[in-house]
Amino acid sequence: MSNQKIALDIIALLGTKENLLSVENCMTRVRINVKDVEKCEVEQLKKLEYILGTTVQGNNVQLVVGPGKSSKIAAEISEITGIKSSEVDEAAVRKEENREKNNTPFKRVLKKVASVFIPILPAFIACGLMVAIYEAGYVFFPGLEETDFGKILSAIAYSVFSILPIIVGYNTAKEFGGSPILGAVLAAILNTASITGIHILGIECAAGRGGVISILIVAAIGAKLERIIRKRMPEILDTFLTPLFTIFIMTFLGLIIFQPLAGFVSDTVGPALAGLATLVYLPLVMTGMHHGLIAVNAQLITDFGVTYLLPVTCMAGAGQVGAAFYVLLKTKNKRLKKVQECIAGWDAGNWRTFDVGGDGSIRKTISCFLPGRCSRWQRCGNHACGSKDSGIIRTAAFTDNN
Repeated sequence: MSNQKIALDIIALLGTKENLLSVENCMTRVRINVKDVEKCEVEQLKKLEYILGTTVQGNNVQLVVGPGKSSKIAAEISEITGIKSSEVDEAAVRKEENREKNNTPFKRVLKKVASVFIPILPAFIACGLMVAIYEAGYVFFPGLEETDFGKILSAIAYSVFSILPIIVGYNTAKEFGGSPILGAVLAAILNTASITGIHILGIECAAGRGGVISILIVAAIGAKLERIIRKRMPEILDTFLTPLFTIFIMTFLGLIIFQPLAGFVSDTVGPALAGLATLVYLPLVMTGMHHGLIAVNAQLITDFGVTYLLPVTCMAGAGQVGAAFYVLLKTKNKRLKKVQECIAGWDAGNWRTFDVGGDGSIRKTISCFLPGRCSRWQRCGNHACGSKDSGIIRTAAFTDNN
């Protein structure tokens, strides 16, 4: 079908050209502002074979038509209606659209937690790979760990984990609006060996109790406390007394309240939370909150030396791609087949390497199995992609009638 015919169909279903105000396109979407959204036949637009997705936000109608196609269709609509067409930065537009939707207190906190750990990722990657090389080395070359070279490899491999609490304290204070160095100092205090065995109000203290969770809490609250003290402190005394009071107060609060609390969560509730995180990982990806799990991974590494969460969450993404493959093979709906080809990473006979199994693809595949979209559910087991994430694999059970 020609782009001109597609443009004519879209205009007709949007209430004729008199109802159109502006036309824009980004990489994959045609974005049209209309005078009266009630005149738009949105359900009919969704049924068009060449429309891969439809979103209505206020008076803005967004039609997903795919890369390369969006600019041509927007140009045809512009020529037919006489409305000047323009191209927009998709990333900037999507970011602006999602800003208010995601601007909830809970998501803001998760975003800050993610921002604490994201700068540490390069060190995690480098040292994590070195751990694999070092531990494989002394398996295949017994005695390597006793050599000078082996000791250097060990120092590199485990370096980030030895200073992780201090890095986390520094980044947390910075993200929550405090002095970063005070967060680092508080982390160092709570991990000092000399506090192990001392008793405060009947509570026995232990260095490093609660791991990075306690550091996150203490540094974040310390940043808030620092701002409160600074507002009330005379300027002449601010430089000296604000950091002193902040460190003194938060040290005792950390030892008495936050370390025992975080230690309880880490020792008893932590493994259960890790299991729950694997269950809800893909819904978290869909909302962009999965970065908050970096703290869980870091705590697992601190407690057990490894993270059992990350491999499972990786396979959840693989399960999503497997589900898309299953739908791609079973469906006879041409429009749906195009959508699933994009999800699985197949485009015009070539494998693509971007956004395979990403948040948008998860929503698109799962939406195939909402009530009314298929006639039955069936479990297809692990043969879709080998994933053990049965919740996602179950979404691959698409009826043969579509």
